[in-house]
Amino acid sequence: MKGGVKVRKIFITSFLILLSVALISGSAYALSGQCSNCHTMHNSQNGTRMADRDTPYDNLLMATCIGCHTGPVATERKNSFGAPIVLGTVDPGGQGGTSTLAGGDFWWVKQGTANDALGHNVAGIASIDSKIGRKPPGWYAGATPGALSDGQINDGSDTWSTQLTCAGKYGCHGTHATTAVTPEAGIRGSHHSNTGLTATRAENATTVGGSYRFLGGINGLEHSNWNYNESASSHNEYFGENDTTNRNQGYTGYHNNRTISYSCAQCHGIFHSQIDDTSTGTPWLRHPTDIVLPSTAGKEYSAYTNYSIVAPVARPTVPTSSGPTVTAGDFNSDDGAIVMCLSCHRAHGSPEPDLLRWSYSGMIAGTTGGGATTGCFTCHTTKDGA
Repeated sequence: MKGGVKVRKIFITSFLILLSVALISGSAYALSGQCSNCHTMHNSQNGTRMADRDTPYDNLLMATCIGCHTGPVATERKNSFGAPIVLGTVDPGGQGGTSTLAGGDFWWVKQGTANDALGHNVAGIASIDSKIGRKPPGWYAGATPGALSDGQINDGSDTWSTQLTCAGKYGCHGTHATTAVTPEAGIRGSHHSNTGLTATRAENATTVGGSYRFLGGINGLEHSNWNYNESASSHNEYFGENDTTNRNQGYTGYHNNRTISYSCAQCHGIFHSQIDDTSTGTPWLRHPTDIVLPSTAGKEYSAYTNYSIVAPVARPTVPTSSGPTVTAGDFNSDDGAIVMCLSCHRAHGSPEPDLLRWSYSGMIAGTTGGGATTGCFTCHTTKDGA
């Protein structure tokens, strides 16, 4: 009997050692902390289950993506294990700053179908019966796969029978491989190659774990606290480019699939590529993305010289540290200014319709009120009355 106990102890110890090695191998940025913060061996300890349900999740996890990233509006918007909170359990009271992290919050969209324009309708958070439905607006199946060539979102099908998920082939983060049916499968192993606890630079990554915010193949610089208490000199740095290719109504190409706007385009591709109409001149039919702010002296965009956390811009190169300087017309250096999807929208949700960063109804041309010099007028500086 004692021999059996000894053998069992050796087996368990050996298994834990192998598990630890597997978790940290191949990366200088292995996730820190106890394995039991996230994993459970048998989902049982002292007669109590360890996961938030009777059976554990894939990869021995104790919770889903949503379960790990849900919490109160706490200091620095992260829980006791250091995970960033993207679904608040109480009203954040606003967006950005110390209210939410960079992507905003799913709290508003979770409040019911009347609020389904306030965030992405992710399974497990928002109703499947939203006004938009399951198919993303502006969906173009040909937008994927991305830089990692790891599969297409929704398998590239024009018909969506599954609701949007956090990760996997139906989601934004992780791999989009056909086998990544669940969010946990889509993000598997990635947390062990990027802690998110230090400012991490992602450039031309070859893995999900090495990509910006686990968005496969996307470049960028991660703020150490996900933009909590952001400022003009301390914030995420997003990657963009000045795409000068033909983007008329028949254009369906994507010149660079490592920009943050391309990450959005994988679901909303038509909004990203088919933005003008060269047959009748070059009027904008949709707001442009992946295009440099014009720098013509005396014109409105040249006045955007200090990085705005209200209407941020992307950079044509990924800097090693964030900075406050913006140079319109520059599409070659760290100070360049590229219009991107996130210049206007939050990735997860906001208290404004369409996940906007500000009240669209408050953008009144010629105003001298609270909307002046902010929102749309951050770039369109000559349109307000300030």
